[in-house]
Amino acid sequence: MKATIYGEDEVVTGVEVLDNNSVEHDIQVERDGSIYSHHQNGYPDKATKRTPEGNEHVNQARRYAKWHVYRERGYDTVTPPENPDRILAALVAIARLPEDVFNEQFGDLQAQIESHYDNTPVDLPFSDADPDDVLVYRKDVYVQPEPVEFEPPVLDQYLGHFEGESGSPEIPSKGTLNSTEFDTLNFEIEAVSDMHYLHMDGPGSEQTKRGADPLNREPDATIELVPFDPDEIESFHHYIVSHLAYQIRDCFLRMGVKPPVAFRQTGWGKYRAFHEQKFRPQYENYWDATADIQSWEPK
Repeated sequence: MKATIYGEDEVVTGVEVLDNNSVEHDIQVERDGSIYSHHQNGYPDKATKRTPEGNEHVNQARRYAKWHVYRERGYDTVTPPENPDRILAALVAIARLPEDVFNEQFGDLQAQIESHYDNTPVDLPFSDADPDDVLVYRKDVYVQPEPVEFEPPVLDQYLGHFEGESGSPEIPSKGTLNSTEFDTLNFEIEAVSDMHYLHMDGPGSEQTKRGADPLNREPDATIELVPFDPDEIESFHHYIVSHLAYQIRDCFLRMGVKPPVAFRQTGWGKYRAFHEQKFRPQYENYWDATADIQSWEPK
């Protein structure tokens, strides 16, 4: 993916994007990230007439245009839970939590996951849901200070502490992030939401149920887990941190961009990215911790 800003006014920023299929896109991005206009000649104009591969190329170009404007102009054009800088801020804040505080804020999520495997009734807010259906448990995370106001950006500062191309593919530990090297990334949890639920028992039959939102703004990150056997992991705390690292990986893949080395690991990240990796030819099964990845370069 390549992008160039060719102009802007008080409403939009114009971006030329060359996608991974060598198709040129002219995309105008509004300050809030809305797409004002999008022109290209490589795919049908109507999404219903495009192939799944063509639709994903168009979506990649839009996501990358928003990211490019955010990074080059500083406008908050990337939806917060899709912004690697914000997700990394949440990762750092959660990784640094003492265990008792972590359990207080995320113990309900852990208990819900474990209920699928400990022979206790699974409590679900859907009358027609079965514990064997597709279920996603979510909690929104709000951090402070504001992650997008850091210079250099949060992700760049983090990667700058590693040698090599952009770090090593190793999930950061509490001990590492508590070192003085990372003092500038001084993020704390401002609030954590109640649990949100997603249920799907077939194509087109998705239901959601949201818990209370603690703040009147979008979260910086959203944890979204499917049930898994807790005996397969050593620490739920570390699993959540890893999960956010995989989300950062997915954000770059969904922009058609190779993730930084530090985030080239397999494991469960974003729920929507899981669907795309399963059904779009641009991706491999990065969500699968056992997958043998041939390339980190999305097509």
